[in-house]
Amino acid sequence: MNWQTARRILAGLALLASVWLMSAGLKMGWLGAAFPVIGSMLLFLIAVLLMVPDTAVKLAEWIAKPFADLFYPTDEFEKPPLSYKLARRYSQERRVDAAVQEYEKILFYYPKERDAYVELIELARRVGDEELREKYEGMLSEKFEGGG
Repeated sequence: MNWQTARRILAGLALLASVWLMSAGLKMGWLGAAFPVIGSMLLFLIAVLLMVPDTAVKLAEWIAKPFADLFYPTDEFEKPPLSYKLARRYSQERRVDAAVQEYEKILFYYPKERDAYVELIELARRVGDEELREKYEGMLSEKFEGGG
């Protein structure tokens, strides 16, 4: 028998003894009931302390989880929030490769984002990249006009 099983058995016995002493104390007169009631409370406390290692961590996690989630969310999202800020910034700075990469990331997670296609096509026009413009014009028409 391991220590965890022995603790559970001892806690169960202490709880039973506590209940028995409390019921005996409630049948006595008020001053005569003091010792059985105090003994019952002590046995109950012993039972609780014997079970603390098994239950305290689980109980603490259950109570703390909603508060911890406020500061450290554990939910993982399927896709990042939609934001054009970085792609537009790179586009303004004429960092074409970085901008295209950001727009492609948007299109990967949000394939129905018409604005991403339009802005990519406009970027390709500004920098004179006909191959890139044709690629995304074809994808735009396939996605929204022809096949989508």
